[in-house]
Amino acid sequence: MIARPWRAYGSPIVPFSASRRTITGAPTALFTAHPDPLLLVVADPEPRVLEGNAAAAALYGYPEHGMRDLALADLWAEPEDGPDVETLDAWAETGLASATLHHLARDHTSRQVRVRVRSVSAHEVADASTALDPPADAGAPGAATRAWLVSVRDVSELEAALARSSRNERLYHMLAEHAFDGVALLAADLTNRSVAARTAETLGFRTLELTGKDRRDLIHPADRALFQERVAELAGRPGERAAITYRMRDARGRWHWLEGTITNLVHDPDVGAFVLAYHDVTERMRASEAAQEHAAQLERKIEHMQALRRVDMATTTAVDVGLALDIFLEQVETLLRIDATGVLLFDEHAQALQPAAARGFGIEPFRDVRVPLGEALAGYAAQEERTVYVQDLQSDPRWGSVVGPEHQRDYAAYWAVPMLTKGHLQGVIELYAKRAFVPDAQWFEFLETFADQGAIAVESALLFRSLERSNAELQLAYDKTIAGWAYALDLKDEETAGHSQRVTQLTVRLAQRCGVDQRDLIHIQRGALLHDIGKMGVPDSILLKRGALTVGERVLIEQHTAYARDLLVPIDFLRPAIDIPYCHHERWDGTGYPQGLAGEDIPLAARMFAIVDVYDALTSERPYRHAWSREDTLEYIQRNAGSHFDPALVEVFMAMIRDGDVPG
Repeated sequence: MIARPWRAYGSPIVPFSASRRTITGAPTALFTAHPDPLLLVVADPEPRVLEGNAAAAALYGYPEHGMRDLALADLWAEPEDGPDVETLDAWAETGLASATLHHLARDHTSRQVRVRVRSVSAHEVADASTALDPPADAGAPGAATRAWLVSVRDVSELEAALARSSRNERLYHMLAEHAFDGVALLAADLTNRSVAARTAETLGFRTLELTGKDRRDLIHPADRALFQERVAELAGRPGERAAITYRMRDARGRWHWLEGTITNLVHDPDVGAFVLAYHDVTERMRASEAAQEHAAQLERKIEHMQALRRVDMATTTAVDVGLALDIFLEQVETLLRIDATGVLLFDEHAQALQPAAARGFGIEPFRDVRVPLGEALAGYAAQEERTVYVQDLQSDPRWGSVVGPEHQRDYAAYWAVPMLTKGHLQGVIELYAKRAFVPDAQWFEFLETFADQGAIAVESALLFRSLERSNAELQLAYDKTIAGWAYALDLKDEETAGHSQRVTQLTVRLAQRCGVDQRDLIHIQRGALLHDIGKMGVPDSILLKRGALTVGERVLIEQHTAYARDLLVPIDFLRPAIDIPYCHHERWDGTGYPQGLAGEDIPLAARMFAIVDVYDALTSERPYRHAWSREDTLEYIQRNAGSHFDPALVEVFMAMIRDGDVPG
């Protein structure tokens, strides 16, 4: 704004009365004391201020009467835009200026004003001039004088407030349009009272298409109840806000996830509605859902891997096909979320399937049923070596085979999956679901993996059973061989016939009394049977000699324990049984042979057998003596407790004999 110098008009104008006087009378006093700024403007020939009242002088910063003879243009911030005579006449017709005007005060500061203009007649100016003190050379006004009474209103503060309000309004609209993806005002009945243009555009609607419509019609059916619940919670709580996340339909029928707030401003006189502000978080929600789905798939894979691991452990540890199948079906049912399962094993000789296990039906499988290849759903899956899937089992004329049709009435979906290992059929898995559903590719992938693992489990369990049976047969053969050796030794010396069998039974009974572990009894049994196996290396001339043995012959016969050790050590199967054949002639006091062991250094099995061996020998008939009585024999054993025999074992043996716990 350019400051312009004030100028005074001193040239002669239309003459006034010869004397200047202070304004007097009621009209003049009213002009001077009027609270609004007033200017009396005349054409000279351009508009100039003839007089300004006190309020005008104060508004523009002049002393009283200091505004006389100011050019009206000098009150304009931009003089070239100042009003001319025609403009003042035009304003006088309406009484108002067309816009806010910018005036300059004396200190060159700008004031925003609005003016009201009224034309003043020449007579009124002439009357007024008598109340003024005109220049000495001025005369009375002529008839051509044109004048206006201008009422000025200072609107600087009002305009500033309006400007601030306008800025705030623009800021509000900017925030409403840009801070949120959507802003809407909802009436109490949840109809759209007002919707921001950006909101409508985001969803592909025109604003008028949404205004007045029920908001709930655009909300996803699954989210409507939650939306209404949030609004109901806020209904009695003016000014409060609640967060909400829901789905809303756009103009093309697509669902958008919206996240934001609902604020109750229904009772606010300036708003009178629920304010709904939100962001479109569809992409974030989709990303979150994708991440959750990925995490769920990963979790399912881990669960399936763990299940396969459990099946694998069952495969390697199960000693029974039924147990392996039960563990397998439990994992299938749990991980694939199936209601019932069953397994039919393939009988290669009969070329048919036989139910072997069932779970979830509440009954045992029909084990007496035979399903030939190609017949029924399971037989067809086995023959074709591919999965059979029936979406509605009740409408299919065929049925599953692991249980009877009467037990399948509650099931809808059905699968029959062949179990193959290295191209060989092991059986078929049947799966039953009470709900009809179409599994995804991952589900089928796990099903086929389980089928393969189940085939391995069946093959391993059957192989283990076969090996176990072979092992049992082999052990039976071993034991019969050992018994044959003992019998051969008894036949070699008629005097000791039956001795090996008797001492074996009695030693096992004594070991049981002493709490020996069941797994060790078999080794004690074998050791007792083979206790004299080393005598096969002693010449018959010494072994069967009736008379007393020489020192040299005694040395040779005592070698039979070493012969036994050398004979049995190379045989892994018999090595755990070597204690009795090698050490049964050791004595508690250390005077025995072959090592001269004493006390508990002598193996327990050998200490027990030493007592039993002497008991059977003394109570048996010999050509060179009669058999001792049981009482004399027990007295002898007690007398030698602590020298020949383990005293503690002697006590156990005596109690066993008194209890009659001896083989019949």
